[in-house]
Amino acid sequence: MHEDLKAVHKAPLFAGLFPDEIEQLLGHAKRRTLKAHENLFAEGDQASAFYFIVTGSVRLYRLSPQGNEKVIEILMAGQTFGEAVVFLGGHYPVYAAALSDAVLVEIPTGDFVRILKANGGMALRMLASISMRLHQLINDVQALTLETAGQRVAGYLLDQSPADANSGDVHIQVHKNVVASRLGVKAETFSRVLAALRDLGLISVAGNDIHITDRARLAQWRDEAGSGRP
Repeated sequence: MHEDLKAVHKAPLFAGLFPDEIEQLLGHAKRRTLKAHENLFAEGDQASAFYFIVTGSVRLYRLSPQGNEKVIEILMAGQTFGEAVVFLGGHYPVYAAALSDAVLVEIPTGDFVRILKANGGMALRMLASISMRLHQLINDVQALTLETAGQRVAGYLLDQSPADANSGDVHIQVHKNVVASRLGVKAETFSRVLAALRDLGLISVAGNDIHITDRARLAQWRDEAGSGRP
């Protein structure tokens, strides 16, 4: 568990805190393990903790009245989720399930909130980290509502590759159908966009490994993909 807690220190949520403050907040944290596809919590469950992913991956999703699954977010090692329940309380607004075997750190909200209430400076610095995360989520919503399918896929590839290189490699660690759902496109549309980008010489594809041949050209294609593109 000690090594797991050391990993939590690197979470963006705690970026503004000192090591001793993080140790204090994690005083009642515990280790959780999940098998691939095992559910962690369901929409509507009482929210009593939030989580840090040590290894593996987790998907957050909702179900339509018809029972269709819509992936809200794909989370990998090093990320936290469920933080909003720390401040809002109540119930989880989504389902959470492991995409692969996963090790998590479960952080109970009760003691966490008590410590934050007693330390206003700590709470404000954590709020700044959460605000940055919210800004990213707003950008994600904008992409889902204003961009074409081609723009979403190209943007996803650019986001997953190093921004300081002319080319880059992307390894999709989950099933492509899950990524497609996260981007708000059908699986066949996702594959069609990848094929179009490959035919244009912007990427090469080998299974779940995608090589971006020219980031600048791919970014230009994304910006021009508002009409007449996949």
